[in-house]
Amino acid sequence: MPETFVPSVPPESMRPGEYLPWDDPDFLQDPYPWFARVQRDAPVFRDPSGMYVVTRYDDVFEFGKHPAMSVEPGWDQAGPWAIAGDTIIGRDQPDHTRLRRLTNRWFTPKVVRDWVTTTAAVTSEVLDGLAGDTVDGWHELSVIPTHRTMCRVLQLPDGDAEAVKKAMEQAMLMLRVHPRPGELELAETAFEFLLGRMESFLDAKRSAPGDGLADELLAASGRGELSPQEALATIAMFYGLGHMDVGYTIASGLCVFAQRPDVYQAFRNREDLREQIVNEVVRFDPPELSFYRTTTEDLTIRGVEIPAGSTIRFMIGAANRDPEVFQNPQVFDYNRPTGESRNLSFGLGLHSCAGQVISRAEALTVFEVVASRFRRIEPADEVIMENTDFSRHFKSLPLRLVP
Repeated sequence: MPETFVPSVPPESMRPGEYLPWDDPDFLQDPYPWFARVQRDAPVFRDPSGMYVVTRYDDVFEFGKHPAMSVEPGWDQAGPWAIAGDTIIGRDQPDHTRLRRLTNRWFTPKVVRDWVTTTAAVTSEVLDGLAGDTVDGWHELSVIPTHRTMCRVLQLPDGDAEAVKKAMEQAMLMLRVHPRPGELELAETAFEFLLGRMESFLDAKRSAPGDGLADELLAASGRGELSPQEALATIAMFYGLGHMDVGYTIASGLCVFAQRPDVYQAFRNREDLREQIVNEVVRFDPPELSFYRTTTEDLTIRGVEIPAGSTIRFMIGAANRDPEVFQNPQVFDYNRPTGESRNLSFGLGLHSCAGQVISRAEALTVFEVVASRFRRIEPADEVIMENTDFSRHFKSLPLRLVP
């Protein structure tokens, strides 16, 4: 995760329309030099795949929530991901509001303060159990605490963190622009596992109900407020994705702390800066680099005419480093003025992330538990990642914790 902008490909090396080489290994490792170039040369362009790509912050902010944008088309062609079409991720109004209303009260700041006591307890448990001074910051400090926290919210068994992590890694692979051979089959296997686990859990809940979010959604389904398929899909979404984006954010922050001891010391010593530091982690290295919309009418963005029925890919990762909004955007700087704190990592408008309050709180909590016990965080070995053009993924994050 580079701290400064070092162009690795000269602008002249790409043909018009191929500004973002979705499959290029260098692009997958560090897409930000390409984002900077395309913002300069072609901030809105039509990709050879047929979709339109939008990279400037102001355009993403304005048109990403434009009334002529829909999230509904295409889910029937999404393979195993078609299940997301039955959640708030895949519904326009009025269904979006109907579904979101059923979960909103579970993620208010007041309620989240209770949920993250689990995050803190699990993080402490992980640290207490370390045999030495090294830890996998991805699996042990990012996946396990957040998975178990979401399982508490849902009131589901929490012993499957490793299996759920593996399944979601496989499922995310097919979201590339160009899925590789076998990745569709991996995603299908992953969803079979996740939905099988869900059906088993929910059968048990019907026999012995509790008072978690999963129970509330099942009860709402019984009252006709959402369909059985919507209930299953929504519970599966929270269960499967509960560690994904927030886990990446935590791992990314730990990576920053290991690379930038000054940032870690600021976090440890200045409680008033902690939320700013978390926010800069979220801006600097978002887990998902983009989101898609389909136009329901003709639009023009920066002079580019986009017909109704077109797919637009809004590049969050590029927008978060737009030099017209963020000074020195390629530098991690937690002292940014208020006007530069408006990153788009959690989406925007109606489709902003339903779990962003708990995600920020979980990241802050893990960092605080670690900071209360260790003076330094150091790299222990090579960081291994398996990114796609859609999202970023740690495979391992070896860290040394110095008391």
